[in-house]
Amino acid sequence: MVAATVVMSTVACSSPASSGASTSAASSGKPIALPSKDATSGEVLDAYLRALKAGDCRTARALTTSPFASIGELCGHVRVKSYTPVGSPATPGEEAIFSTNLITQGSDPSPMPDGLHTRFYRLIRQPDGAWRVATAGSGP
Repeated sequence: MVAATVVMSTVACSSPASSGASTSAASSGKPIALPSKDATSGEVLDAYLRALKAGDCRTARALTTSPFASIGELCGHVRVKSYTPVGSPATPGEEAIFSTNLITQGSDPSPMPDGLHTRFYRLIRQPDGAWRVATAGSGP
């Protein structure tokens, strides 16, 4: 299992679904390019984490499944300061699970208390062959 470290803090970010506006903001101000449909699960997760770091909620949500985007998405709730590169998944196949260490910083209402958290991202292959973030949590 490969670990990545992500530093996060609370940040305000409007939802594209509710405002119709792009949520590119904060760190870089530039939208993150979507990976190709044949990108590996690791490349998709890396793009997702880069989008979180850039505050690019539109791209982050495009790299998730609809259920995750509506209830599990961190973009718009936290700001990523840094992360380490993503490695190989723990379980290859139609699902890929990555272990990620998150360091959160922020004030209430933060989705997680400040500090170090081990998070697991599960990506699933979509019918069109693309990988998307389906779940994230403290256990696989």
